[in-house]
Amino acid sequence: MSEIEAISKDNINIKVGDYVVYVNTGTKGRVVDIRKDEEGNIWVLLDNNLMYRPHLLRVIEKYKITERKEDIEDVVKEIEKEELETEKLSDMDFGDACGAG
Repeated sequence: MSEIEAISKDNINIKVGDYVVYVNTGTKGRVVDIRKDEEGNIWVLLDNNLMYRPHLLRVIEKYKITERKEDIEDVVKEIEKEELETEKLSDMDFGDACGAG
C-alpha cells in the first residue's frame, strides 16, 4: 500500500478502489494506487497501469465502467458541462503529461 491512500483536495475525493473516468479521453478504470513523486506531485494509478493527475479524473459509479464506448463521450461531455457551469475548469492547467496518448 502506498503512503497515500486517498486524495481530498480542491473538491477531488479519490481513494484506492474508486472507479474513475479520465476527462480528456473517457478512459475508465479502478484506482489501484495513489503515489507521490520526487517533486511532490500526486499521481493516481489505474488498473490499466497508466498514471493520471487527480484533477483530471472524476469518480464514477462502478456500473458505468462497463458502459458501451459510444456512451463514454456522453459521460465526458456531461462532466465537462457540469465543470464549466461551476467554473472549475477555468483555473485548471491541462498541460500535465499523463502517460496516455
